[in-house]
Amino acid sequence: MTDSNRFGRQRLAWAILTGSFFSCILLSVTIPLGIRAILQNSTQSLDISVQANQGTVGIEEQNGQRRAVLVGEPPQTVGAQSSIRTDTTASALLTVRSPEQLEPLTTLQVSGNSIVQFKEATAPRFGLSDNAYRMDLDLQAGRVRLDIPSYTSRPLEVLLTTPQESNILISEPGRYTLEVSNDVTQVTAQSMGEAVITADGRTLVLGPGERAEVAAGSGPAGPFDPARNLVQNGDFSDGLKKWALFSWQVELPDQPQGETTIQPDGGDPTLRFSRQGVGHADVRVTQSINQDVSDYETLRLSATLRILEQSLGVCGVQGSECPLFIIVNYIDENGVSRIWQHGFFAEGTVDDNLTPGACISCAVVQRPHDRVPLGQTYFYDVDLIQELAGQGALPPRFIESVTLASSGHSFTTEISDVSLVVE
Repeated sequence: MTDSNRFGRQRLAWAILTGSFFSCILLSVTIPLGIRAILQNSTQSLDISVQANQGTVGIEEQNGQRRAVLVGEPPQTVGAQSSIRTDTTASALLTVRSPEQLEPLTTLQVSGNSIVQFKEATAPRFGLSDNAYRMDLDLQAGRVRLDIPSYTSRPLEVLLTTPQESNILISEPGRYTLEVSNDVTQVTAQSMGEAVITADGRTLVLGPGERAEVAAGSGPAGPFDPARNLVQNGDFSDGLKKWALFSWQVELPDQPQGETTIQPDGGDPTLRFSRQGVGHADVRVTQSINQDVSDYETLRLSATLRILEQSLGVCGVQGSECPLFIIVNYIDENGVSRIWQHGFFAEGTVDDNLTPGACISCAVVQRPHDRVPLGQTYFYDVDLIQELAGQGALPPRFIESVTLASSGHSFTTEISDVSLVVE
């Protein structure tokens, strides 16, 4: 073998050895990094369910297929790129959960005449990832209330877009209201929380108790004072503080009273009225408001509730024994003391001769009771000024109190929040 052949084989051996060495180093670095990237960035879909709160809620899938959810039906599951639509008679409750836990990551109350599209809703596939849950929503029209609890195991990032070309990033627990019209987007951080609003190259950070507006072709304006909630501790986070609890009234002396408790509901407190017995029983909690509202244009009453059990049909033979009444004592613009009330029931069929759809023995301003799905969360939302006008009543000048009352024979009712917002 010549020297040149020997040196050529040596160079080849060194080249192979060097290449193997660097390949080993490269693989020892890239394989762990690749595995780490997979563990960190792999995602799975969040579970999204749609429940009809009122009327018929439309769902349009990514492939164009359409379906509907009716009141009282079980919630339906939707995927990414699905659109939720409500008309003037409908509203929807959307619940988003991680595949690994039962407690909701967030709930969205979608009011009438609204369109919401889920562009993305993902969770990290592996527990080793420190990425956040992520939702991308397109609020095309209407009004949405977004609730993010504080007990989730990892943060949730919600990115919302609107027709005004605004991006709204929400990554803190709290309650937020977003309202979109043809001309403007309004964002309110009602409690806790923080929203970062970007539009037209400008950014505004919205803190708790603040409101902002985004007009078409403009940057975010604000922060402004938000609409004012006259009810204090309406989410019962401080128990029954600010509320006066009245004693149970029981018709038959040998029958038991019920229980009024604050129950945890997936981490959030809930006011519960519960009673098992024969004959009539009722209970109520009342909060004194004592506020002049004559200078406000809207008076929005909202509540989130659930009826778990009810033995009487509708609200009894006189329509006066609903599992839940919301009652507002007020003075109208003529100085006359009035009572407005609205009832909710889950069982029975309205019959004017047996189980009327409204209270026939109550001297109050009212319209027929609302039937709600048994065991399902239901939210109620009404502009009290418009509601009274629709019933031929004068608008309120002074709000005296708000009362939550529960009555019947055997019943279990839960209320997770109530508010009376003036603007």
